[in-house]
Amino acid sequence: MKILKSLSLSAFILTGAFAFTACQTEPMTPEPTPAEGRSMTYSYNFNIGQLGDGTAYNGNHPTNMTGTMIITELAANRCLVQVELHNTVEGAVYMVHAHDAADPATTPNGTPYIETPNSEVLTLALTSRGHDHGHGGGHGHRVSHITAKGGQEVNRTFEYLTSNYQGFLVVHDPLQAISTTDLTTYLVVSPFARD
Repeated sequence: MKILKSLSLSAFILTGAFAFTACQTEPMTPEPTPAEGRSMTYSYNFNIGQLGDGTAYNGNHPTNMTGTMIITELAANRCLVQVELHNTVEGAVYMVHAHDAADPATTPNGTPYIETPNSEVLTLALTSRGHDHGHGGGHGHRVSHITAKGGQEVNRTFEYLTSNYQGFLVVHDPLQAISTTDLTTYLVVSPFARD
């Protein structure tokens, strides 16, 4: 009986030791994780022809409008792109898009971008709301001191949007028919997420 107990105890200890050593693995180096929560802010000025001759805005919108874009990392492959427009026409709806950069020689109308907006990067319709000071802005339109603002979550990495993506941020004039080929109707047309 003592031998049986001794063998049972030895078998139990031996099995436990084997199970313990079988479960041990080499120490693993943890996978690097992206620094979630990173954020970058970009400022945009009114289109006064920054892209070259013949591209300056031509219309009745007040020319003191400016914009801000904030890109915030939400997860490894997801970001929030927010746009805020300042000094906008009260109640107007501003179409804001990302257009992929292109060689003008390869586009149908010679634009430096693909004329169809890239909805996977940014397409927004922003309505101007806020405190109205009643200022005419020089063209008889009531200009909002506050803003038109909104955002879009996109399935792109922070690095892609802030370093790799080659495109333009375009803000269309709400006082004119939308055109994706006439740069003189754009309130803002500048490189996307670049200083």
